[in-house]
This record gives sequence, C-alpha cells and structure tokens, in this order.
Amino acid sequence: MPACAASFCGDTLTIAPTYYHIDKAKSLIVVNKNVADMNVGRRSATSHLLLDEVYSFAQAQTQLQTTGSYQVSRAGATYSVYFTTLPVVHISTKKQIVDTPSVYAQFSLSETNGTYTESNIGVEIRGAYSQTYPKKSFELSFWDDTTGAVSRDVSLLRMRTDNKWNLQAMYNEPLRLRSKVANEVWQDMHQVYYKTAEPEAKNGIAITYVELFLNEEYRGVYALSERIDRKQLKLKKYSNGIKGELYKGSDWGGAVTFTSLPPFDNTSETWGGFEYKHPEEEINWTNLYNLVDFVKNSSDEIFYRDYRKWFELNNAVDYYIFLNLTRATDNTGKNIYIAKYKTGEPYYYVPWDLDGVFGTNWLGQTSNTTDDILSNGLYDRLLQDCSPTGFRATLRKRWAELRAGTLTQERIMGKFAANHAYLVANNVYERESTTWPGFGFSSSDLVYTDGWLRNRLSYLDTVFSQPCSPLLAAAAAGPARSLKLYPNPAHDKLTLENSGAPAEVWIRDLQGRTVLQMRLPGGVNTLDVGHLAKGLYVATILSNQTLKTEKLLLN
Repeated sequence: MPACAASFCGDTLTIAPTYYHIDKAKSLIVVNKNVADMNVGRRSATSHLLLDEVYSFAQAQTQLQTTGSYQVSRAGATYSVYFTTLPVVHISTKKQIVDTPSVYAQFSLSETNGTYTESNIGVEIRGAYSQTYPKKSFELSFWDDTTGAVSRDVSLLRMRTDNKWNLQAMYNEPLRLRSKVANEVWQDMHQVYYKTAEPEAKNGIAITYVELFLNEEYRGVYALSERIDRKQLKLKKYSNGIKGELYKGSDWGGAVTFTSLPPFDNTSETWGGFEYKHPEEEINWTNLYNLVDFVKNSSDEIFYRDYRKWFELNNAVDYYIFLNLTRATDNTGKNIYIAKYKTGEPYYYVPWDLDGVFGTNWLGQTSNTTDDILSNGLYDRLLQDCSPTGFRATLRKRWAELRAGTLTQERIMGKFAANHAYLVANNVYERESTTWPGFGFSSSDLVYTDGWLRNRLSYLDTVFSQPCSPLLAAAAAGPARSLKLYPNPAHDKLTLENSGAPAEVWIRDLQGRTVLQMRLPGGVNTLDVGHLAKGLYVATILSNQTLKTEKLLLN
C-alpha cells in the first residue's frame, strides 16, 4: 500500500513512527498522536491502520477514543491498540540495566503536540527496597556522547532544564497517585525562604506522568520527575570552602532523627544515616555534626534561644504539618534532605520519596491510623517552645492559614480526583493491570483515601489548635512531673502514670525507628516491653499540652 501524506487515505489511518510503539510479546500497540486531531475531517469509517505495516480493525471505527482499546490484526496475529494523551518514553539499550554504573542507552520522548526529544543517556536502576519490585524505577543521565564524559542539559515536559532525571515506577502505590499528589500539595504550601534572591529555587520537585517502553517492551505508567540537588535548590557553589550544603537522609541512622551523635569520618560519604550530596569538591561532616549535636545536647536555655539560627522556623513548621498531614511514617529522618543555602544561613528540610502517604505505608499497604503524631528528636524539642513567636505559636497560626485554603478536604481530594480522572480517561489502569498482574485497580481506594483524610484533618485540627503551656517556665514543672515512666532501667514491664488526659507513647530505637506505639487512658497503665531487644531506647510521651522525652534502658 502506498504511503499516505495525510493522516487518512480513504479508510486507512496513517501514524508516523514517532507516535507509536509496538510490544509484540504483549500484542499491544500504544499510539499517542492527538485523538481529537485524528477525528477531525474524517469522511468515512476507519478500517485499516498503517504503522510499520497495515493492520485491519476488527470493526470499522468512526470515532477514536482514549478510554477504550481496539482490536486490529495482521498476518493472523491480533493486537490491542490504545490511544493515549500521555507522553511516551522509549529507552533502547543493548546492555543490562543495573543499580550502578549507568549504561549507555538511546532515549526518545514523544508528545501528542508533535514535540519529539531524542538523546543519548546513561540509565541505571534507582531506589533501595523498591529494587526488589518487578517494576523498576530508573535514573537517567543525559549525555552528549556515548560514554558520559560530556553531559547534556534537556528540558522535558515543561519542567526544569537539567541532565539528571528520574523515572519513578510507583509500583507500591495503589492507584499510582499518592507521591504525585503529595508533591503537588507540598508545592502549594511551601517555597524556599530566599525566593526573592533566587526566584528559580524550588523546594521539591515537579512530576509528570509518562508511559514507558524499554527495548520495545511496554512497562506501564511512570512518573517522570525532577531531582533534588544543588541546582534545584539554587544552593551556593563551592568557592574557597563550603558555602551551600545538601545531605540526604538515606538510612535509619540516629543522626537523621536527631536521636544519637555517632562519630564521623570525612573520608566516608555517609554518616549517621545521611548521604553527603553537596558540595562534591569536599566531604566535611563537621557542620552537620554540629547541628545534630546542638539539637541533641544543648541545654534548654541555649536551644530555645538559638535554634532559629540553626534551622529555618517556617520551614520546620511547614514540614511538620506536611509530615503529619500525609502521615509519612517513612519520612521522619530517612527520605528527607537537609539543605543550607549559604554560609551563615539556617538549615531546612526538603521532602523526598513520598510513596507511603495518605493512609498507606512504604510497602503500599493500608495503614488506617489517623490519630497519632509523627515526630523526631528535633521536633520533640521544638514542640516544647511555647514562646509567643516560637514553634508552637507559629504552628497554630500556620495551620489555621493553610486550613482556610490550601489544605482543605476538597482541595486535596480534588488533586486525587484530577490525577485519577486523567489516568482513567487514558485507560492507563487497564494497561497497567495487563502489564503487572500483581496490580489490582480499584477506585474504592479513592473512597478510602477520602475517609482517611477527613479523619486525619479532624484529628490534626484538634491537636494543632491546642494552646501551648510554657514548659520552660517554672510554673510548668508541675504538669511535666505528672508524666512518670518507670522503672528505668526496665525488664519486661513499664508503668506509665498520667494524671488526667490520655497519653500517646512512642518508644524508638537509636536509629529512630518506632518499635512500640500505644495510646493509653489517663491514670496508671502497664506496658509490655518484654518482646523488645535489650538496649537503649528513647521514650516519648505526649499528653494534652505536655511532651516528655527520656532515655529508656531495657535489660
């Protein structure tokens, strides 16, 4: 059959090679040419599809849609054809993709508006536990050569211009929604405090859905995202010494949760759960060590006088709200970046890896808890700042501001609904289910999320609006003493005395992991700790306006 200059030649629809991909093993074809454009000007029903060869529709089509699929055949083989408005990424490589190092590959990105991007790249598998999933996430490095000696900056899908990108598989997210929505919420509620000086600085990342083919094998829907790095945050470069700083909470070490202060080694890229990210020219953990030391060991007088010089107050408040709004249990120390803009400025948090949120844990399992508070060693101390312009006062005011607009039930669920509708309208869930048999699509997850969020917001409305007792004042000594945890050291039983309101109790190991969490009524209560390993722990008790943290030895 002769080639057609236009999309239609009689009853045949012609698709240019940049707009289609064929997975022969799955008998699946994905076309991301704009369906509306293809439906305009049609004079007759379409019975044939011209791609690499001519395919015949099982039934002639008068209008093409993205919500369904179409059966076509060629040479006795039947294929399912899907039309999508999502951008389609194709990665082609002759080498096995591993964790590290990156291997050479060819990259293309096709958009429905006709934009087509090609480049050499280096690709490697990214993530930690997520590498055990069958659907892998990838890190992409754009190259101007085939070896990676020369990098190339590219702008993808109206996001930033850079040479480093991530493809997130979202395998543990029930509807492939949570990390995208969480990042959108954070962008709505927070920006860097030095935005005037650095207008392009962004605390967080932009994310866009794409579909991925790897060596002509369809791999499903992915989140193409920016990365957290010096360039994203516009941190100052190294110049005759360290200026800007960036550290990633990559493991559950005690330093990331401000619960222990291990010694550091400036020949190592890791310390206490942190991974050194910037500057690349010099590894020196001294500054971060001093921050953790200040939080963990400074006296109350010095801490409450000086902490705002060490950590940016508004950022600390916003991240505390965000952490608890989303109930990101895997993000209290691990999966957070700590950054500093330049010498003499305070540190601040940057969220990352937001998959176990909004009622699920990091494994993607339902976690229907809405009545607890997440914290770490830094926040345990900040929560006791009851000064008129301190942490608790700022928290109460900021929560009221956000609840008036940015953090309403309707606005947050509107983000879930919009992203979900986009994926449904493009029949993504059908392709995802076909490609990954372990994925079970159910819109009931939206109903669950809606109920979970409603209960969570209600609980936080109560907790965050509570007045703060000035625990640092002498008058606060009485209420603080009303919380008693004994014996210490303990063996298999602990007693908590709490006169009055119910209490929340957390016991964490020195890596910051919560090993026991309970809610107890007022009065005298017994806790069974016989199942915990012998060793040193940190116990935190929150009751009404009173917070108490102490070391606990089990022997």
